[in-house]
Amino acid sequence: MWPILTQSFSRVIAVDFLGFGFSDKTIGANYTIMNQADHVSTLLKAIGVKNVHILSHDYGDSIAQELLARQNEGVSLFQIESACLLNGGMFKETNFPRPIQKLLGDSPAIGRLISKISNRYLFSFGLSQVFGAKTQPTEEDMYDFWCSYCIRQGYLNSADLLQYIKERSTYNLRWRYALAQSQVPVHVIYGPSDPVNPRPFIDFYREMVPNGSIDVLEESIGHYPQWEDSNTVSQLYIKFINSVLK
Repeated sequence: MWPILTQSFSRVIAVDFLGFGFSDKTIGANYTIMNQADHVSTLLKAIGVKNVHILSHDYGDSIAQELLARQNEGVSLFQIESACLLNGGMFKETNFPRPIQKLLGDSPAIGRLISKISNRYLFSFGLSQVFGAKTQPTEEDMYDFWCSYCIRQGYLNSADLLQYIKERSTYNLRWRYALAQSQVPVHVIYGPSDPVNPRPFIDFYREMVPNGSIDVLEESIGHYPQWEDSNTVSQLYIKFINSVLK
């Protein structure tokens, strides 16, 4: 998606949240969604960005919802012009974490022990379950994902990161109303072959966010639409942005 985004916007910022990608991955750090939202606000202030369009996925959806909640309350440090969310646990009622996620997240101490025995093959098996049957990553892709996951021994902090699952219960209503009460356009691009956020999400979203909009992709697209069908997702996102800007 990167080429299309950089051609369509004068500036594109991709954030590696604390604990992800090339960012610090300190075991026991504050990986709460609230803290991550603070980091985004601090980053944008530091680089002088005052207006943004948000495009998020999964973990990033919860951060986007918290940022929208702050804007609704009039305490945001910047202006969100629009928000487009891809597959993620926007609503507790339609989100079903994988068994390994719940196992790792229920107890950080036990989760850290389990993380130590993680390996490339267990990782690949688990991750493949959330892709569509026709859009599975190749073995080479999975190896790349694993290597990215292991940067700075990131696999050791999985249990700490997964505490966001509990936060989605704690802040369920706050983050739901962040979308429902948003004064800026909210859109979802959704892959329906997603065991974490299955098809009942569609009707629930339409009921909870009546002013929002949604594009449902082909039945074969799973939890990672930006990877499984990047061209279509890019086109739909640009279409949404054009509708916001016109």
